[in-house]
Amino acid sequence: MTKRFRTHAVGATFGVLAVMTAGCGSPSGPSPSGASSGFSAGTIEIAPAGAIVGTSVTLISRLASDPTGSPLTFAWDFGDGATATGEATTHLYATAGDFFPKVTVSSSEGSWATATVTIRVKSLTARWSGEVDTVPGGVFRGGEGRVSITQDGLDLTGTYQDQGSLKGTISPTGTVTFTVTRAGFAPFTFTGTAGPDVETLVGGASGPDVGNERWSLRRN
Repeated sequence: MTKRFRTHAVGATFGVLAVMTAGCGSPSGPSPSGASSGFSAGTIEIAPAGAIVGTSVTLISRLASDPTGSPLTFAWDFGDGATATGEATTHLYATAGDFFPKVTVSSSEGSWATATVTIRVKSLTARWSGEVDTVPGGVFRGGEGRVSITQDGLDLTGTYQDQGSLKGTISPTGTVTFTVTRAGFAPFTFTGTAGPDVETLVGGASGPDVGNERWSLRRN
């Protein structure tokens, strides 16, 4: 499944940019006069688009620049007490909530700037529904698929149409896979990823009674 990058503020495909501070000297202190003109922390790209509890998020610093051409270093604060270094990094958020990771970009000459982004982390525990292209006589005869999901770590259980059973997993990188079993029909499997703010699950359903159909679920 292809990863997508997004911006929380406007729902676009690419990262969030918010340069908060720029200066010379230590980033822990106030910004003195004489900051390097044009020094920028650039933007932060994040993937996947939806951050699910217990899965890793990739953060990449893009377009940081120093007009002097000095080497740059990158220090990350993930907003939950954890830190890291490097131009690109990954982090696992273990609990749901809104987090505000920040990157501080510093030059060897002492200039620095910061950029930040909002990441909303959610569990998949919820009721979901969405229309699917129907197969004559198949499991989606009504065109609407409804599931109730309970997330426990990276394991998924639940029900389909309040009758069938659902069982699946989430990969460490956020791919959602679950299989639905319902009396009188062959099992079918959904594979997809979470959309921005984990309000949608976008992917496909496949199986003998389903074919291979796109299925987008929305949180109810």
